[in-house]
Amino acid sequence: MTEHSEESPRRDNSAELWLLAEAKKVRGLLVFVVLLSAGIGLLVVFQARLLSMACQRVVMQGEGVASIMSIAGALALLAATRCICIYILEKKSASVAAGVKQAVRSKLYRKIQALGPAGLAGEESGPLIETITKGVDELEPYFTRFLPQLSLAAILPLMFLIIIVPSEWRSSLVLLFSAPFIPLFMILIGQGSEKLHRRQWGRLSRMVGHLIDLVQGLPDLIIFGAAKKEAATVARVSEEYRTATMAVLRVAFLSAFALEFFATVGTAVVAVIVGFRLLSGALTLQEGLFVLLMAPEFYLPLRNLGLSYHARMQGVADAERIAPLLAKQLPEGFAGTVPAPNGAPAIIFEEVSFRYGGNRGGVTGVNLELPSGSITALAGESGAGKTTLARLLAGLARPESGRVLVNGQDLTTLAPDSWRFRLAWVPQSPYFTSGTVRENLTLGRPCADENEINTALEAASASQFIGRLPLGLDTVLGDRGAGLSGGELKRLALARAYLCKATIVVLDEPTAGLDAENERLVGEALVRLAKGRTVLVISHREQTLSHVERVAEMIDGRIERVVSATAFLTPWEDQA
Repeated sequence: MTEHSEESPRRDNSAELWLLAEAKKVRGLLVFVVLLSAGIGLLVVFQARLLSMACQRVVMQGEGVASIMSIAGALALLAATRCICIYILEKKSASVAAGVKQAVRSKLYRKIQALGPAGLAGEESGPLIETITKGVDELEPYFTRFLPQLSLAAILPLMFLIIIVPSEWRSSLVLLFSAPFIPLFMILIGQGSEKLHRRQWGRLSRMVGHLIDLVQGLPDLIIFGAAKKEAATVARVSEEYRTATMAVLRVAFLSAFALEFFATVGTAVVAVIVGFRLLSGALTLQEGLFVLLMAPEFYLPLRNLGLSYHARMQGVADAERIAPLLAKQLPEGFAGTVPAPNGAPAIIFEEVSFRYGGNRGGVTGVNLELPSGSITALAGESGAGKTTLARLLAGLARPESGRVLVNGQDLTTLAPDSWRFRLAWVPQSPYFTSGTVRENLTLGRPCADENEINTALEAASASQFIGRLPLGLDTVLGDRGAGLSGGELKRLALARAYLCKATIVVLDEPTAGLDAENERLVGEALVRLAKGRTVLVISHREQTLSHVERVAEMIDGRIERVVSATAFLTPWEDQA
């Protein structure tokens, strides 16, 4: 318990230091916001002074309304000026927020891209999405409300106090001694609610991850009749989140009540003092009314700071998730600078080992050669390590020991962008976005012209089904390629690989789940794609293996044997 308590402040401090570092990048705008707010505060002083002067003339001196028309005009002008300043203030505050959110979100995207799958191992998709979207958005109040109010709480009350002292110093003492209670109770209540905020953030992240999993697995849940059960679980979790949210709101209301209480009591005491001074004749109506008008304004910056304190807590809670993600170190071996070689490379795995989570799955002591311009297949049972080996070759993970050589050059010394530009990856479930066929096809090479696109489609046996689509290449696909069959998506993925002019191609189960006709078409497309390239195919299907030159059989993360495709497909008894 003590250890956790000591760790929490350290985490809070580092998160807030990161927030302050981000604030320095928009320091100019923040200073403008604070100065403009201080200017609005001065306008309030002038308004209070003019209003008290008008009351003095009408009530005490018995002058007519005509005598205060100039004052009324000045008040109207001040009110209009305040409205304009507040409008500018809102626009500038929005600019501060937009700039910070854009910068942080861009850095997060670039960091996630740089980390890749290996660097994000162990990160759940739900909390990650929540961090990039809602987490970044919720930083806005910290920069637009809390930081400006913190500065104003230090400037305006002191300025107002200095202005009030010449008029009524006794009231100034009341304001001076009552003011510290507002930030004191704000901090005391805030410390209790910070834990609630952090707990709420964790609940929300888990709930988002659970909902994403449910949406992705909805067909299976419906088939197995478990949809209603999961719906009940979601309802229960949502109710727990609602209850916890109400607990946070109760603390927020308690904080607001405490702030309003001390501000109200302080104003009331000032009113009593001013009233007695007026009755004794020691104070004019103009000065007394001016002090009464300024008393609430004195407390207003402190009250606003208290009300915006939850913005700080929310910002710190979000920063505790964002800052460590941005501070993550790139996996070792991802910082090479050597350009990838041109042409179909020769690949050699030398005693390569890699384990997920230290002991889970992976490969051990793999020695394998992929000759330049060859087609090699990895075969073996599920979990044998085939996909792991392919991910190591694609640079999506780095070996824990051993080396992957590309034309004799260690893969870890190659520039990642340069290597991936030379490589095409066709996973078992190819990635397609909600967009046109053309946008998905040219994902790796947006500058491809029509001739290159048509050549790629012909090579992948995809021209016919593209021609049957309502708008051809401009037909819009749904999420994950909805609108095309599995076989059509596989051929479109092969066309995409063909189009990107890669010199090494990695295909993970390119014919899995396809019927005989689609498997034949994909196999023929594979042969055309392999010309002039080094190809690694993960498959155990005979139709696919008949198109390769060599087969490396994997068992329990090791290469058991490397033989010709003919020898691998020939039954053992025939070989004997």
